[in-house]
This record gives sequence, C-alpha cells and structure tokens, in this order.
Amino acid sequence: MADPHQVNTIIATAICDSRKDHPDGRIDPAEAKQIAKRIVEELANAGLSIVPTGET
Repeated sequence: MADPHQVNTIIATAICDSRKDHPDGRIDPAEAKQIAKRIVEELANAGLSIVPTGET
C-alpha cells in the first residue's frame, strides 16, 4: 500500500471538503481522519489495496 498516513490524509481532506458547506457544520478533522482509517481498513479487509499509479 502507498504511505498509509498520506492515504488517510487524502481521504480525510475529501471528507472535510465535502462537509464544508453542510448546514449542520463542518466535520472535525480528527473525526474525518478516523473515518478515513476505517475506510482503508475495510478496503484492505475486502482484499483491495491503494497503490500509487504505475504500481501493482
């Protein structure tokens, strides 16, 4: 897998960005990072992996 910290940060940023205009407010960055970690864990449990372009 690519650098797990970098992958979590990218996913967490996407989560925060998607909530920035939400009427209930923004999501806490720490919470977004926890969600990102769970997403990556579940992808791994499903047999999937995230790799940089050009790697297999």
